[in-house]
Amino acid sequence: MKARRKAIDCKLVEASKTSPGYFKYQVTIQEIDGSVNVVPAYGKDMQDAIERLLWNERLTPVTDNSIYSSILLGLMITCAVLCGILAARYGQPWYIAIGFGIPVTVGVVLNRIDKYLNR
Repeated sequence: MKARRKAIDCKLVEASKTSPGYFKYQVTIQEIDGSVNVVPAYGKDMQDAIERLLWNERLTPVTDNSIYSSILLGLMITCAVLCGILAARYGQPWYIAIGFGIPVTVGVVLNRIDKYLNR
């Protein structure tokens, strides 16, 4: 059987003072290597708190790579503006296609490199 992280205990700590109807729970998680962590989770009931905790854990890897998306967005805007200026000056519409094609290609290559290094 594949080793996985497990929630081995969950305890109600207190009712929320700022959000009526919500509660704070302490979830004890056993990691793959056997270590144990206690993590706070918030929700309307225990199931909701654990679902929110899982949602945050799944979302974390996406938000950690925000530097790549920021660089790609900046590159795309810069290329689009420059190619738009060239298209207006010379009347060649293919400059616009190049302006969006280069950043998309760079983004795909960066994504592949990142997935290869972090597997």
